[in-house]
Amino acid sequence: MSLRRAWHRLLSSWYTRAHWWATLYARWGLVPVGGAVVPWAAPRVPFHHGRIALVTAAGVHPRSAPPFDMENPRGDASFREIRGDVAASQLMITHDYYDHAAADLDVNTVFPLERLRELALLGVRVAPRHFGFMGHVLGAERERLTRETAPEVARRLVADGVTHAVFTPG
Repeated sequence: MSLRRAWHRLLSSWYTRAHWWATLYARWGLVPVGGAVVPWAAPRVPFHHGRIALVTAAGVHPRSAPPFDMENPRGDASFREIRGDVAASQLMITHDYYDHAAADLDVNTVFPLERLRELALLGVRVAPRHFGFMGHVLGAERERLTRETAPEVARRLVADGVTHAVFTPG
């Protein structure tokens, strides 16, 4: 593991275990904590008539897919497609900017695919694929995310007939 990755993991453990670190970080204006504004829009399609997909910024991806780039200090604006029928045991997390020890034991804590499958048994329509991102994206990578990556994922969600998406942070 590179020194940069070790530093990121150390920082994430500090932020997780000492909440005042996150508050201090927020005061620097880098992360909205507390009074964050959450956008809301009423759904046009009732939940039970729609199709739902998962989108995560927790760095989740299939073990068979390339890991996210942890060496680039600006992050990685790419995405990984996650098949809807993939076994949870075949998913992993590549993300150094948060403590994902619990998620390594049960990926459903950040990517609730098995819970979504339980809803499918009750008649909820589930998308055939879902998407994973890495949440730490800065500078030029943020521009790439907004101009290229996110619109491409949105096109794929529309192509799959997705009407509702659950976004999970990392």
